[in-house]
Amino acid sequence: MKMLLFFLRLFIWFSLRNMRRHMGRAATVLFGIALGAAVFTSVRLSVNASLDSFSKSMDLIAGQADHVLTRPGGYVPENLMATLLNQEIMQSASPVMSTYTRVSQADAEPFLLIGFDPILDRPMRQWRVDDQSGQQGAAWLDLLKEPYTLILGKPLAHQLKLAPGDSLILEHARQKVRFKISGMLEPNGLALAESGRIAITDIATFQEFTGLFGKVDRIDLKLVSSATSKDLAAVEQLLPEGIQLNPPTATRESGQMMIRAYQLNLSILSFASLFVGMFLVYSLVALNAASRRHELAVLRATGASAYHIFFIFLAEGAFLGIVGWLVAIPLGHILIKYLLHGVSQTISTLFVRVQVDALSLSVYEIVFSFFVTVGISVLAAYQPAREAMQVPPKEALEISQLGMQARISPRQLAFGGLGCILLVVPLSKLPAILGMPLPGYLAIFLLFVGFALLAPWALVKISHILSSILLKRFGIPAYLAGRYVRDSGTRTAVSVGALITAVALFTALVIMIFSFRQTVAYWTYETIKGDLFLTSKMGQINRFRYPVPQPVIDHLQNYRSQVDLLPNRQFFLTYDKFPYVFELMDMQGYMQYASFFWLKGDPDKIRPMLKGGEGVVVSEVFSNRTGLSVGDFFEAQIEESYVKLQILGIVRDYRTQGGAVFYSLPHFNKRYHPVYWGGLRFFFKDRSQDLDAAVARLRTDIIDRLGDRVDMYSGKGLRGAVLRIFDETFAVTTVLLLIALLIAGLGIATTLSVLVLQRSRQLNTLFALGASFRQIRSMIFWEAAFLVVIGELAGVICGFILSYLLIYVVNRQSFGWTFIYAVDWDALLLSIPLIIITALAAALPAVKMVFRRPPATLLRER
Repeated sequence: MKMLLFFLRLFIWFSLRNMRRHMGRAATVLFGIALGAAVFTSVRLSVNASLDSFSKSMDLIAGQADHVLTRPGGYVPENLMATLLNQEIMQSASPVMSTYTRVSQADAEPFLLIGFDPILDRPMRQWRVDDQSGQQGAAWLDLLKEPYTLILGKPLAHQLKLAPGDSLILEHARQKVRFKISGMLEPNGLALAESGRIAITDIATFQEFTGLFGKVDRIDLKLVSSATSKDLAAVEQLLPEGIQLNPPTATRESGQMMIRAYQLNLSILSFASLFVGMFLVYSLVALNAASRRHELAVLRATGASAYHIFFIFLAEGAFLGIVGWLVAIPLGHILIKYLLHGVSQTISTLFVRVQVDALSLSVYEIVFSFFVTVGISVLAAYQPAREAMQVPPKEALEISQLGMQARISPRQLAFGGLGCILLVVPLSKLPAILGMPLPGYLAIFLLFVGFALLAPWALVKISHILSSILLKRFGIPAYLAGRYVRDSGTRTAVSVGALITAVALFTALVIMIFSFRQTVAYWTYETIKGDLFLTSKMGQINRFRYPVPQPVIDHLQNYRSQVDLLPNRQFFLTYDKFPYVFELMDMQGYMQYASFFWLKGDPDKIRPMLKGGEGVVVSEVFSNRTGLSVGDFFEAQIEESYVKLQILGIVRDYRTQGGAVFYSLPHFNKRYHPVYWGGLRFFFKDRSQDLDAAVARLRTDIIDRLGDRVDMYSGKGLRGAVLRIFDETFAVTTVLLLIALLIAGLGIATTLSVLVLQRSRQLNTLFALGASFRQIRSMIFWEAAFLVVIGELAGVICGFILSYLLIYVVNRQSFGWTFIYAVDWDALLLSIPLIIITALAAALPAVKMVFRRPPATLLRER
């Protein structure tokens, strides 16, 4: 205990007082660490909030069910209830239906409407009507007695400004109906699903509202405690063809799998900001060790052991990490407001719909963030602490040294860096581990380390080559700067490594985002073709589960003289928990106007086979996730039919919620069973006319004749919306990238300060011998230019390699897709000079530091 108290007193006297004397440099490092920690923590909390919201909603909707009866892509016959309830192992069974609907008014947001039998559902789900009026029993009985009554969640009721007794008009694919509000749900149990944006109604009303008489989405089952697997197998034998008995967690687990893949990628990217901030800690601890070398020798001479010195500097790193993490709390509070919205919107767009109204703080995430921040700060301080403990006591009697002497030559570091880079290729070829691209991330880490270790050797070589040129063209300051950078050796490795990391991330993400966007733009142009798209009301948010009304289809036949009508139907299915879309389309008409984005297979051979219904084509994502390729057979239960078709080819497809499988709609109807139309594409036969005007006229005419019974999107508008969603998706990535570059700029400023302090006597000697302030400032700026240009060039090269890893390894293993490699040269050529200018501006604090004390004072000091 005494030793600990002594160490704390020594730390306060030796380290904290020094930080207080140099508040500016300590504040810079703390801000960098805090910013990195705030980004890392905010991103993880935002993704976790979305994940928790989704999981919570799925669990609350699933309730206490042990098993669920579903029909993939279709509905379950309601008459199964009688058979199920007669089974001895069945404790209870509840038919359930759900859909998204909305109030019939402009800009109304959809909400979840759930239909069930209020009596049968009592053992399954926890929900209670708010009893403020004392009419709780009457409220839920109204669902049974009165058609078109519902009970609202309180958040939804407050948003719509409605109360019990009020009414509202809801619209759906089939009709608009006025509902009466009989009560509001207490804020617990089922009422917390979808952040309270739900309403419940009786299943009979639901079926009448949607037109699904005798059908339900699923039947939830609760078994007696004595039920065995044999009993369960007996129940399965009673089920009609195509009805499946699944655990209630199947939908939740598939959604969680996709969100966690996104979480891992975003966490790694946000960690880059914290990783770059680690260089700041290294620079400051190295600066303190270099500038106080004489004091360290005095400490050693007066009895302090080498390990005392080591732990003092290690404690400096820990202190910076702890304080930086504390400062990150208010910064994170600001950041998370933006990130929570951006992350949840991206997850809703790409994966599954989530409603996040409040942030749920996770103790695990807070503790994890703390230990990661402090851990990397201590790790960053390790090497400077090792060097500080090796200061010999005899230096207390000598003239001050010029700074820490490098013990490892640039050539040795270069060999280590080259070894790291060579390991990148074999690591990138390894398969994902537990569904995560861990080998790819390890390859990226080794790539950063390798380039950082190569940087000192590159500085030495380039400085040696350019010395004579600098002397002739730019004078003595540039020449001396080049010589010093050459002699500084490994002291610059960490700072240049920070800049390399930030620039490489910037370059790689610019390339990846541009490649992705160009590929998606080409895909939308080739594949999402159509002059006008029509679906049932709210068809997209309800996954096209409701048919386009027959009167609408009958009326649309009148336009066949002007347009070709191409119907389609989509089934949202899962393959071993992986979600995908099985899409039926008129292949003959589709290939007349559009084309797939082919990846594998001979299109000329495949097209006639697709038109003839001889097989399917699958998306790259589906192939990568399932392991199925050309020549294999696609098998699935779709409604009452078991489908088995050969895979003819693989195409690129960037729809947001998983993979895709495409087959001919007419041949499905003949070979398996007839299906309704979920949507249509319109193609004008006369392609020479003004298509925008023609689309507007057709859309207006349909609305005049059919009202707002359907949703319509112009092909041009839909393609623009896809690209707009893409840009919004990567907005979070851009913010993280800019923060990493900011932290790297702080690292350059700290490193130059270290170099200036280490040779303050040299610089002031030059001044005493006649060098001007301008010449010395010029020399420091030339040093900064060397560091920045080398860091920039190495970062760009590293970024190109990193972009390949991101596109062909990480994205493929995380999400299943790749895209055509393309480089946005305009953005790179514009950004590189801006980054150089910004980094050079970081040299200003170091220039001011040179002349902070009079030269005569420094030259008198020992």
